[in-house]
This record gives sequence, C-alpha cells and structure tokens, in this order.
Amino acid sequence: MATSYSQSLRNIQKGKTDWKVKVRIIRQWRGVTRTGVVFKGWNLLLLDNKNCRMHTFVPPTLAEKFSRIIEEGKIYLIKNFQVKDYTEIDKYRPVQMDRQIIFTADTKVKELDESEIFIPANSFDLFEYGDLKAMTTQQLYLTDVIGIIENIPKVSRIANKQVNVKFKITDGRKKINVTFWDSFAEQFEKAIKDELEQPLILIIASGKISTWKEQLDMCNYSPTRFYLNYDHHNVTKLRKMLKDPNFSNNKFVTTKKPTQLFSISEIKNLTMDYDQEEVLRKATIKFVEETTNWKRHICTSCYGQTELQENNYKCIHCNKLVAQPLTQFHVSTVAQDETGGIEIVLKDRQVRKLLQQTVEEVETEDKTFPKEIKNLQGNEYTIKLAITRDNIEKKDFDYVATDIIQGFNYEEEKEDEQPTLLNTQSFQGEDRRST
Repeated sequence: MATSYSQSLRNIQKGKTDWKVKVRIIRQWRGVTRTGVVFKGWNLLLLDNKNCRMHTFVPPTLAEKFSRIIEEGKIYLIKNFQVKDYTEIDKYRPVQMDRQIIFTADTKVKELDESEIFIPANSFDLFEYGDLKAMTTQQLYLTDVIGIIENIPKVSRIANKQVNVKFKITDGRKKINVTFWDSFAEQFEKAIKDELEQPLILIIASGKISTWKEQLDMCNYSPTRFYLNYDHHNVTKLRKMLKDPNFSNNKFVTTKKPTQLFSISEIKNLTMDYDQEEVLRKATIKFVEETTNWKRHICTSCYGQTELQENNYKCIHCNKLVAQPLTQFHVSTVAQDETGGIEIVLKDRQVRKLLQQTVEEVETEDKTFPKEIKNLQGNEYTIKLAITRDNIEKKDFDYVATDIIQGFNYEEEKEDEQPTLLNTQSFQGEDRRST
C-alpha cells in the first residue's frame, strides 16, 4: 500500500474511516478491573511527527491479530479505522485529547523504516508541580510528571493486603507522594535494583493524581508507565541543576515567598530583592500583536529554538537540521491597568491553558493570524510574571508569563509547611566529591 500521504493525528475526526496516519507506538497496555481481571481489549498510545499523541483501542476480537503485528517502539502506517469522540463516562484518559482511534476489521498496519519519517522516541506533557493541584479536581485526564526520588523505596508486602511501594519525588521546591500498587510496584522494585546513575530521576507518564491528607499523591492506573533516568531533555536539565556548585552548596532549600500582587507601575520599579521571583498582576490585555512569529519551531533533540535556513529548520543551539520541528505558541501582548502598560509574552502552556487548543488546532490554511488568539484581546486576566535581572537593572519592560487565568479570582497555591531539602551530597556521591 502507498505510504506517500498521511494525516496528522490532530486533524482526524469521526465521520469516515479511510484515514491514514504514520505513527510510532510509544506505549501499550490492557485495562484491569477492580478485582484484577485483565480485559481482552488492547490499548495503544500513538505519537506522530507533529508531537501529537492519541489513544487507540483494539477490540478483543482483533487484539490477538494485531498483537502479533505491532511492536512497541516501532513506526507504522495505519489506515482504515474509526475515530470516536470520548463520552462523559470515559474517565482517566491517558492524554489530553477529546477523541480516540478504534481499530476495525478493515484496519491495515504496515511497519515503516525509521529513515522514512522522523518521529521522536517518546513524548510527555510534563506538568509543573504548581499546576497539579488543579488536576486533582477532575477525572478526565491522567498526568505526566518528573521528579527526583528522595530515597530508595522498598515494596511493602503484608499478608492479606495489597503489595505497594511508597516514596516521594521532588522538583527541588515541592514534593509529591507516590504510591505504586501490585505488579506495577514489583516492576518498579525490580527496575531500581539495576546499577543506575544517582540520583534516580523518574518520569511518571499517565499517573493518577489526587490528594491525601491535603498532600498531592500520585498512583498508577492502567495506562501508567514509569521511566527511570530516561533519555529526555528534562532529565538532563534536572541532573545538570544538581551538579551545579551553587545548587549543591545551597542544598536547594526553597521556603518560597508568597507571590505578591503589584500594580504595573510597582512592577516596573521592583528592586533586586525580586530578582528571579514571581509576582502577580491583574490587568487587561489591551493588544495582541498580529505577527507571523506567534508560534515557534522547536528542535526535537534539544528542544531549543530553530531558524528557517534555505527551506530547512536548523536548531540555533545544537545546529541540528530538524525535518519536522515541534510547534509551540509564543504570543506577544500588551497588558494594561490603571497605572500603565507592559509587554508580556505568553508561551505555549499559558496559551494552551486559555484556548484549550494547540497550535495545530488554531492554524489556518491561508496562514492568517488565528482569531482564537486575537480574541484574547480586551479581556481581564490575572497574570503571574517572572522577574529577571534585566527587568530590574536595565528597566527592560518585556516580561514572560508563567501562569495566567481569565478574570481576577486567582488563588495562590499554598506551600507545603515544611520546605523541600535536597541532600545533594547523598544524591551525587562521587560526582560531588570530585568537584
């Protein structure tokens, strides 16, 4: 079958079955009942070259057939399938998507060579710890997080009770309690026995986040997967932070200041006490700049920014030619209150939060500026801003938003009573002693 043309996962919709996609199988699992009975249906998580992920269900009558054909990690051309919208009863979806693929008797699968199309080995939508509290109040989506394991956990095996392993992960400022259950806990115990670089950095994909005694707690669900010291840019970044001498000397104690609310005039006149801090401002977005630079093309290797050079995207950080860069929002705005105005950049997560859409979903065929973004203009928002040295010393009044909500009812998340203390000496072992 021909493999020249395919659709992006983002663009497929219900209503027809002659879709054709090129995807990597990045995860597979079977659901389990509350009593531990494994469902016969089979689940896949697909990733395409636009960094879009989508859940796929293979019905029980077809599961055995396709389990002999499909192998996790490989790239396939898949065609002739149904697309089904999720319903209100479809809880705890593995990715933030409103629809899924359903295999049928007409579905065809063909393995593709890695040289035919570039699709990353994996993809995660890693949440900031400060955003997790909001996820505990919903049951639609599971969550991806990354953190440093504070201590080597041990599985608890008590007669007539479930097997579990409990531990904490941290990003250096906040902590999350993690509980893995049953066979998943035993798989995790086996994995951490291997000789792995310390500290152990853990990615939990599609975990179930909740609260227990007012603390964040994450546990495994059917689609959950863990990745220890995974080859991912966020793992590399976190390990570099730990090896930084200043990070080690300070042990990253973070009794964070409460985020203060300032007027725009006051923000323009902050002192060095607020260098690297965050502040809040309630303001109206008076203007959204209509520019071709409303989106950024991101390197799939180092996740740095790329530039278009002779019809090819080249990363300005690692110099790699990127055939299919990721696309992210980068929207320039002017916010104003009764005391003045400032320029604020809204990056990918903030715009996605407001629009509940991705770049691919708002792009227009005629390349005009998306009306969904322009519609942000004229509305009132509470915006959290990152303050830099340039903002203070050089009076650079361009700011980057780290959080935003529509309206003036922003509630600052309370900090843990006890600060997180990363003992980097025990984390880094020989690496730290050699510095």
